[in-house]
Amino acid sequence: MTTTALVTDSTSYLPPGLADALGITVVSMHVVLDGRSVPEVELDPAEFYRRLRAGATPTTSHPAPGEFLQAYDAAGAERVLCVTAAAALSGSHQSALLAAGMTDLPVDVVDSGTIGGGLCLVVLETARGLAAGASHDETLALATSLGDRVVSTWSSDTTALLAAGGRLPDDVPEGIAVFALDRGQVRVLGAARSVEESIDFQVDVIRPAAAQSPTRVTVGHGDAAELADALVEALSGVDGVLGIDRYVTGPVVAAHAGAGNVGASYLRAAG
Repeated sequence: MTTTALVTDSTSYLPPGLADALGITVVSMHVVLDGRSVPEVELDPAEFYRRLRAGATPTTSHPAPGEFLQAYDAAGAERVLCVTAAAALSGSHQSALLAAGMTDLPVDVVDSGTIGGGLCLVVLETARGLAAGASHDETLALATSLGDRVVSTWSSDTTALLAAGGRLPDDVPEGIAVFALDRGQVRVLGAARSVEESIDFQVDVIRPAAAQSPTRVTVGHGDAAELADALVEALSGVDGVLGIDRYVTGPVVAAHAGAGNVGASYLRAAG
């Protein structure tokens, strides 16, 4: 069987150890902090959040095509499948496409339509399919389907979003807002009076989806571990939730989303 290497970018925020265990190659985004560009994977999230809360104003950039090219050529496989953050949200996808045209290796690039926990879920489920013996074409079809099905929800204090320079929809409420990311588009789901209510809000969104189509879930946070613990506990009792993978939102997404957010991603029914 033809061997396939799976590549993604660092905004997938894969749980520690899983990238290596599943053979996933991660190409790093970059963060500019204090005038110095640093690969995202080299930054300590806890220290980054400390500086963010202290008023730091980082900027971000996507990998250059050459960085993806190096990952493709070093993967040691006959074919490559690269799953990137949403093209609508990041230049990572375009860089990955350009790199695909610079190598003799057959490379397929999939726009996941998501980022952060959603990308984490798509990449992990794609890797699990590949590890279970799926062919390259089957894995490509799986990744494409997952990108169409993945939905992310999260709550954030809009004050923190504004402090981070986040771009807010016109209809965003003041205080704690609950958002969704679906096929590259961010929308406001509603407002919550407390962080506890925002967690219940997200669980109520995921509950009917999981009942209709059982799904694994990813749960992550931006310097809000206790909120993530509460969300994991609530989702653990939901029928149709097959398992939960946890992650920490890294510096690139945090630079735009601010600190204190918590969210989950799931797969809706196909079709």
